[in-house]
Amino acid sequence: MIPPLACADTAGARTISAGRFGPSKRERRSYPGNVDSTGGSVAPARDGEPSPVPVPSLKAAGAAAGLAGAAAALGADAILHTLWTSVPFTPVSVAQAVIRVAPGFIDAFFIEKFRHAARPSAVIACGVGFVILAVLSGLALPALRRALGGRTGPAAAVLTLPLYAIALAAYGHMSGTVSLAVYSVALLPVLGASAVVAAWTFRSLTDPARGASPDALRRRVVNATWIAGLGFVAGWAGLGRFIFRSPNPGRLRLHLGDVSAAPTPPADTGFGPVPGLAPEITPNPAFYVVNEELLYPDIDPDTWSLEVGGMVERPYRLSYRELTAMPAVEQFQTLECISNEIGGDLISTAKWTGIALADLLDRAGVKDGAVEVVSHSVDEFADSMPLATAMRRTTLVAVGMNDRVLPREHGFPARMLIPGYYGMKMPKWLGRIEVVDHHVAGFWEQRLWDGDTVKTMSRIDTPRGGQSLHGTATVAGVAFAGGRGISRVEVSTDGGATWSAATLKPALSPLTWRLWRFEFRPAGETELMVRATDGTGAVQTGRVTPPEYSGATGYHEVSFIEG
Repeated sequence: MIPPLACADTAGARTISAGRFGPSKRERRSYPGNVDSTGGSVAPARDGEPSPVPVPSLKAAGAAAGLAGAAAALGADAILHTLWTSVPFTPVSVAQAVIRVAPGFIDAFFIEKFRHAARPSAVIACGVGFVILAVLSGLALPALRRALGGRTGPAAAVLTLPLYAIALAAYGHMSGTVSLAVYSVALLPVLGASAVVAAWTFRSLTDPARGASPDALRRRVVNATWIAGLGFVAGWAGLGRFIFRSPNPGRLRLHLGDVSAAPTPPADTGFGPVPGLAPEITPNPAFYVVNEELLYPDIDPDTWSLEVGGMVERPYRLSYRELTAMPAVEQFQTLECISNEIGGDLISTAKWTGIALADLLDRAGVKDGAVEVVSHSVDEFADSMPLATAMRRTTLVAVGMNDRVLPREHGFPARMLIPGYYGMKMPKWLGRIEVVDHHVAGFWEQRLWDGDTVKTMSRIDTPRGGQSLHGTATVAGVAFAGGRGISRVEVSTDGGATWSAATLKPALSPLTWRLWRFEFRPAGETELMVRATDGTGAVQTGRVTPPEYSGATGYHEVSFIEG
């Protein structure tokens, strides 16, 4: 497939007299020495003949042909992905492969610099890379055409093969996508469209009879550029998902038979509502989403199954119906992304419904010598936890979220929940649970990230920085320490010189954040700081560190002026 974008150099145009193949041999013999720097002949006009017609150089025509072929490929690929959603859009598929093989320091660099834009940046980079390779391939078109006896079409077809090979080598099959064999066949029409358009463009830019001229070159480049951009956007948007893909299961209410309700937290009518404070339970649409996957698996619950195996006495599989028929529990739990910055919003709380992992392992019978449990996603993303952690009653295979079926972006049909860990350690779209007798480094651990322990954090939600306050001001926010709980929150109004205790709202559970508030009368410019103490008595550190590679630390600070 010859991909998108570029601009062709029109310098060094050659001039030939009208006619399909330029000057005749007799004309070239009659005017020796008239050869331009690009290898094209220049035949001056004779008396009474029309003025010579300028024609783009062969290399410029080849580059433009590569760009046009790229535009055709992107457009055809976008149409294919729209009509057949299980065939992924090639730049996205390649970007997913690049992300999978990228070393940890590269991952950390892009996450630090681009945050949520890191993944989209990978897709854009792959699209631009395809374009550059297409243009470079086009530069080789004149030479390959000569080698093939002047046959433009076959030469253009041959130049699609390197990009075709890249697309196939990078393809990773996952649930909801076609096999590699089907994918390789599905791309053939895309390659065909690319080769046909590239060959036609090259001929039209090297034959005056077809309107070849520098202006024609510029028009081809401009048209190919916007068509390539449109195809890229259409393919990346995945319009077919909105037309043909099954609806998000998260829109459905969760109906399970045997569910142990979460304990009701103690009422605290004295805390009261605070404008600007995060809701205690995050609505599903507002719950943060950070996924390694660019393509969310579209899983059919009627064909999906969860395998439990490895070092067990009785390996088995469960269908979705069988899994959801098991006794389940509700659990309030806060999740935080390891990439969350000081004061960041990559943290949310939900009421989860799931089956205790211990029940699944007990049914299988864990053998002696087992040390870890590995959770595998259907797309082969995996992470591990110690066996002791897996056997805790609070470690769940979740199937529901806030009384709804687990949304696709959060791991439908099932995901892992492990209190005390960052979200990177909890695979979504589960397909297999494996008991092993050795340590298994998870996807992010292989890239140097360590998400086993959530660092104590606290955040000021209100007031916002730079806000002007009047009279008695209310400061409020959240604090979280993983499974250790929060026992105390303190606020400083003088840059950390002194600290005062804030009022805490009872936690929904020991596994969630706690909301806090603090009232005071500001005087002039005020620098607010907050710190928390976890359930073990350990005070949050004020040492500022970035999220890479084990979670951010430091106090959240906000400055404002008395109005």
